[in-house]
Amino acid sequence: MVRLMVSKGPGAVLRAGGIALFTIFIVRGLMRLLFGTKIVKTEILAQNGTLLASAERNFVFPKNLESSEESILIIKGKDLPELERGTRVDVIAYSKAGDRIKYAGDISMSHDRQMNISLLKSNSTKVLEERRRYFKIKVELPGRALFVVRDENTIRFEEPVAVEIHDINVGGIFLTSAYEFHKDDSACVDIELVDGYHLNTMATILRVQTDSDGVIIGYGCAFEALTAAQEDAIGRYINYVQLLMRAKQGEQD
Repeated sequence: MVRLMVSKGPGAVLRAGGIALFTIFIVRGLMRLLFGTKIVKTEILAQNGTLLASAERNFVFPKNLESSEESILIIKGKDLPELERGTRVDVIAYSKAGDRIKYAGDISMSHDRQMNISLLKSNSTKVLEERRRYFKIKVELPGRALFVVRDENTIRFEEPVAVEIHDINVGGIFLTSAYEFHKDDSACVDIELVDGYHLNTMATILRVQTDSDGVIIGYGCAFEALTAAQEDAIGRYINYVQLLMRAKQGEQD
């Protein structure tokens, strides 16, 4: 038998090493995304999509997802559902970065005060496509425009102008108003979200939306500069509205 000995030059070795390092970085980055981000909220869904439980506090998310040990999500509360051991559920984990990560899990214990879920380590784990920053919800939310900056001139109102918010996300809002805004106006808007929190910020009119007859339907706006606290407040409001919508959907089902 004749064996061919192939000698690899320095360039081939460097290329192979570079590919190996790149692969390691990609894998580690994915692992950090799936397993290493701070989880600020969890939702437990039945296989048919019905919301079973939601927690923004009083839960312990496992930190050993990368190991071969069993990973248990623990939720404590009141009036939690009583489910049989082994019931398959979906866990949606909301990270502080805005990602929504979906895990499959099996109930290991569930009564009115505590729910334990064994998370499955399989290909079912995935980052859901929509991020909180871009996820938009439909609302009917009253607000006010306190003043408008137009062409470097500030227009101040004797009384705040009423506006109605029809959708919102961390990027901006779509609003209607009896007042006629112009494209590129910067409006100072004040919107009460939830629990008395007022979002007070500047929003630029990016789009004046009209119907086929040229009648103004509304205004697409982008927030100019939100603080981290304001972004978190909008995120909490979006989660709150989603929870209400899912609870309502569950009642209808």
